[in-house]
Amino acid sequence: MSARILVVDDKRDLARGVALVLSKLPAEVAVAHSAEQALELLERDPADVVLSDVRMPGRDGLSLLDCVRQRWPQAHVILFTGYGTIDSAVDAMRRGAFHYLTKPFNNDELLVVTERALNEIRDRQEIARLRAELRGTYDFHGIHSRDRQMLPVVEAIRRVAPTNATVLVCGESGTGKELVARAIHAESPRAGGSFVAFNAAAVPETLAEAELFGCKKGAYTGADRDRKGLFLEADGGTLLIDEVASMPLGLQGKLLRALQEREVLPLGSATPVQVDVRVIAAINEDARRLLRENRLRRDLYYRLSVMRIAVPPLRHRIEDIPLLAKLFLDRLTSPDKVAKRLAPGALRLLISHDWPGNVRELQNVVERAALMARGDEISPADITLEDDDLEWQPEGAESVPYEEAKRSAIERFQRRYIEHLMHGTDGNVSAAARKADMTRAALHRILKRLGLSAEDELDADAEDTHDEEAANERDVTP
Repeated sequence: MSARILVVDDKRDLARGVALVLSKLPAEVAVAHSAEQALELLERDPADVVLSDVRMPGRDGLSLLDCVRQRWPQAHVILFTGYGTIDSAVDAMRRGAFHYLTKPFNNDELLVVTERALNEIRDRQEIARLRAELRGTYDFHGIHSRDRQMLPVVEAIRRVAPTNATVLVCGESGTGKELVARAIHAESPRAGGSFVAFNAAAVPETLAEAELFGCKKGAYTGADRDRKGLFLEADGGTLLIDEVASMPLGLQGKLLRALQEREVLPLGSATPVQVDVRVIAAINEDARRLLRENRLRRDLYYRLSVMRIAVPPLRHRIEDIPLLAKLFLDRLTSPDKVAKRLAPGALRLLISHDWPGNVRELQNVVERAALMARGDEISPADITLEDDDLEWQPEGAESVPYEEAKRSAIERFQRRYIEHLMHGTDGNVSAAARKADMTRAALHRILKRLGLSAEDELDADAEDTHDEEAANERDVTP
């Protein structure tokens, strides 16, 4: 987003002259002819730097300075006047002015002072951004996270967005692949164009081609009019094709041609149409498996994956669960009410869950719990989680080595057992260990390995030996 400068002077010629000089800077320049008009403009579109004459009819520049400092404290104010004195300059600086220029001033001085103000604001914003990243919490075009697992995703978005490269976003259902695509669009030079999303799995094969490329009237039964198609709707912008592997292989070939030739052929037409579209594709399964099973064309895969961004599942982003849960609760709260909060036991229950449905599932669970809670606090009893099917699923078992399948089944059992154990004891490690007939040290080791957490910290008794811990741990492992 470009910087914004506001010039305020009751002398119209001088205001226009100052604005003309400042137009050399990489910023949008607006003009107001009174302090009152300036405040109206600032309310609609705040400025980064305000340059104002001191002596004006009505409210003067010092009064405007006070209002700007109170209402928009991040903005810099530069004052200028033909009646400059040491006392007025000191008073202006004491009240928060960035600089004080005495008329007549030369253009170079005006440019240097204003550019310095803009640079200081940019530096301050960059420092704030870096501090936020160091704290691990950020909001990047709707992607909220504090988990380090998401930093490579954000960095990849920043790198690829300014280019015109196609992007393949990989991740399980509900991880936020469309948010990633929208962030790429928002950070790109195409941000002013349309963002169009198409879910290939939600459209019948017979209609998918017409939906993407358009069609002529009478091209097929039911085509009672010409249709532009999503490629043309996204012309000049970005087209997201979600679950691209759900498209039939023949249609995948036509998509490949559209990407290579930058043109589409509407159904029923003999004349191709040129398009300028950036395509982002998304898949929710392992790409190697899709290629191996011949569900995704290899040539299309290579064309799409110029940049590949993998969005981690929520179970690998444990630190994001409290942040996202609070965000969903805040969104449910009207401005005149206090947002509901999660009791410690309820938060532990959310953190210990596997979240096969990822962020989308977490949102549904939190919203349902908020409706169930009678007071301002959400208790564990208000939270309903869908139990995973604990049985080993044979589909695709031949592609998984036995030991890997065994480890997966054991970890799944441990996670669900410990989750219910901690839930049943409200997170009390000592009580949970007694209930499971194991030592606290052994339980803590399992909690740590599974990435789960507990309210109290480990304080193992001196008599808990390593042998006892190992024996107890084996008791919980099939």
